[in-house]
Amino acid sequence: MTCTNCGNEHANGRFCGSCGIRMTEPVDGFPDQLPPQHGQTAVEATIVKSESNVHLENVSNLTKAYWSYFVKHVKHPSISLTKQDDEFRNGFISLFLYAILFGLAFFSILKGLTLEPAGFVGLTDGDGGPSFSSIFLNVAGFVAVCIAIVSFGLFIIGKNFGPAYPFKQTLALYGAHSLPAIVIGLVALFLLLMKSYWYGIFLLIVSFIYVLMLSPGYVISVLLSKKPKGIDPLHGYAAYTVLVIILFGLLLKLLDDTSVVTYLAELKGLL
Repeated sequence: MTCTNCGNEHANGRFCGSCGIRMTEPVDGFPDQLPPQHGQTAVEATIVKSESNVHLENVSNLTKAYWSYFVKHVKHPSISLTKQDDEFRNGFISLFLYAILFGLAFFSILKGLTLEPAGFVGLTDGDGGPSFSSIFLNVAGFVAVCIAIVSFGLFIIGKNFGPAYPFKQTLALYGAHSLPAIVIGLVALFLLLMKSYWYGIFLLIVSFIYVLMLSPGYVISVLLSKKPKGIDPLHGYAAYTVLVIILFGLLLKLLDDTSVVTYLAELKGLL
């Protein structure tokens, strides 16, 4: 037998003759604990295993907490107007999930509509189809930047003309009221995977409009109606609209001749 702690070899005995640690024997060919990696003692291997279990438990708890938040806020989004624990984290996760969902759906559209490889030089995989990593990362990143612009606009206008909520609380409101867009996006992705492209594209556009226009439009209206600072809410809403349009104009100017613009042009040609 070999001691798992010091590596001492000996024929029998329940304890190591060198370091004195209790020896463990395999049962039916399987050890009763994970074998230590190179350079690890049995105690260190046990600690690594425990830490792994803790991480899995944390992920499980986070998933359950978010699901509870999701169901509750889809039914009653206005709950987010009352300050609650973990609103910022869950709101951020919601907006992040939407960006991922949109990237997956957009890739499904390009993949399913059999694009000509010539239009995607350097953006195709080995089979001649569009490359998942290139399209997904670019499109999901573009949506994330759009969400960041809207969040910034909500925060700046709310701070100067509304109740001056901190950025985290503003983002929590935005994320909670954008949950229906995730539901619509999931339905759109399902339809796209079922090759029902026109309905899928329509719902994806609806979800995009919802997350960038309808949801923030409602949020800014609520913020400006709450403790307005010497300005009519309508004027504050107009200021928000102008600010966001300017920011999106700058974004599109920066993205001119980039991959995202190429994807949109190709998709427009197919439609």
